[in-house]
Amino acid sequence: MSCPEISVIIPTYNNGDELIRAVTSVVGQAAAQQGHCKLDIIVVNDAGKPAYLPVLDRLVGRYPQLTLIHHPTRKGPAAARNTGIRAASGQFISFLDADDEWPVDKLTLLLPLFEDPALDVAGGKIKYVVRPGTAAPHIKYEDADNRLSHVHLGALLVRKRIFDAAFFFDEQLGFSEDIDWWLRLKEQQIRIVLLEATTLIYHVHGRNMSVSKPIGELQLLRVLHQAAQRRQHQTNMSHIPQLKDFRIAQEDPLISVVLPLYNGKHLVSKSIESVFNQSYTHWELLVVDDGSTDGGADYIRSQFPQVVVIQQANAGVAAARNSGIAQARGEIIAFLDQDDEWMPGKLREQWEVLKQDPYCAFVTCNQHFVCHEGVSLPANFSEQLKSEHRALVPSALLIRKHALRQVGNFDESLDVSSDFDLIRRLRKGNFQEKNVDRLLLRKWYHGSNASLNKAVLRREILSLLHRQIKNR
Repeated sequence: MSCPEISVIIPTYNNGDELIRAVTSVVGQAAAQQGHCKLDIIVVNDAGKPAYLPVLDRLVGRYPQLTLIHHPTRKGPAAARNTGIRAASGQFISFLDADDEWPVDKLTLLLPLFEDPALDVAGGKIKYVVRPGTAAPHIKYEDADNRLSHVHLGALLVRKRIFDAAFFFDEQLGFSEDIDWWLRLKEQQIRIVLLEATTLIYHVHGRNMSVSKPIGELQLLRVLHQAAQRRQHQTNMSHIPQLKDFRIAQEDPLISVVLPLYNGKHLVSKSIESVFNQSYTHWELLVVDDGSTDGGADYIRSQFPQVVVIQQANAGVAAARNSGIAQARGEIIAFLDQDDEWMPGKLREQWEVLKQDPYCAFVTCNQHFVCHEGVSLPANFSEQLKSEHRALVPSALLIRKHALRQVGNFDESLDVSSDFDLIRRLRKGNFQEKNVDRLLLRKWYHGSNASLNKAVLRREILSLLHRQIKNR
C-alpha cells in the first residue's frame, strides 16, 4: 500500500488542552512521521463557546494538514462525525474524541491489515487512564494495563468506501450512536478484524459524556430495539458475531462434544477414542445415556473417567442431543454418534474455518461409510454415498451454540430425521455455512443404523416437506 491518505475526524465541544493533546497524538503518529501515510485532520467545532476559539485558531495555524469546520448550532457528536466524513478526502477514515489520544503506533499497527482488499474495518483494545483525583469507573479490566475490548470509534481505522455506501451515524442519537453504527456494520457482514494491541488511550476525567450514565439515558435500549426490528425484516443475517469473534488472536474456545448413547456399549469405545485423539485439545465430552439397558453408562464411567455422563429416561436421539446442549459449557458444539468416528484433525480444521469467518454459523466436513465385518452397504445406496462426500449429519457438524438455540435445537417429535430437519431450519433461517472439503468423518455401517429405518424415514421426510411447503 503506497502512502495512503487518512482523514482523522475529531468532533470538539468546549475542549482546550485535551484537544491539543488529541491532535498532537495524531500528528505524531510514527506511520506519518516515517512517510508511510498522509494525514488529513478534520476538527469539527460543534458550536462551542467563543472562549475556546483561540485554541482552535492556534491548531489551524500550527498544522497545515488540519481543516476546521464550524457548526453554527450544536448538533451532537453523530452529526459532527458525519460532517467530517463528508469533508474527508482520504481513502481511510479514523475518529478521535477531543479528550482522548492515540498511542504513537496506532496507524503502524492497523495499516498493514488493509493489504487484504476485502477488509473494511480494523481496530484494537482501549487503555483507560484515570486523571488523578477523579473517581475511577466501576470496570473489570481485561489485564493489568487497564485495557478493554469494546466498541469505540477512536480505536478503529475504516475504509472510506463503507461511508460511500451510506454507513453514516444516526443523528437522532445523542448517545450510543457508535454502538448503533457497529451493529449495522455486522448486520451487513462488513469484514472486521481486531488486534490485541492498544489502539486508543481513553482518558477518564469526570466529565466524559458516557461514563457512569444509566442505560436509559445512553439510549442503548433504543439502539438494541432498532437493531431487533431491522433483523426482523432482513433475510440475509441471522447470526450476529460477538466482539471477540473478530479477534485475530483468539484462544481456542471450549468445544462441547455431545454423544447420544442408546444400547451402544459395544460400539462407543471407538467413537470416544476418536475424540481423545483430536489434535484440538480444549474440549469436553458429554455422553447422554438415553435410557440404555446394556450398562453403557457404567462402562463409560469406568473406562473413560474424563467423560461427563448424563442419564435420562429413554426419549429419543433428538432429546438426548438437546440434553447435551443444555448442559454444555462451551459456546461451540460438536456432535458424535455412538457408531461414528472422527479423523484426528476434525475439530481443529473446522474451528479454524469458524475462527476465520465470524459470520459463519456452522461448518460440516466430508465423510465416507465403513462397513463392519460381514456387512455390506445396501444395494440401493447411490454411488455418491459410496465414495467420499459432504456430510450433513450431526457427526459432521461444528456449530455455534446460539445458532442452535435460535432455531430451537433438535425437534424431539422426529425419531430419525431430526438432523435433516435441523439443517433445513438453519438454511431457512439464512445461517451461513461452510464445509471442510476433506475426509474427517468415518460413518460406520453395521446394518442396524437407526437412520436407515425406511418406513419411519419416509414418513418423517414427507412431513418435513409438508412443513416446508407451509413455510414452517
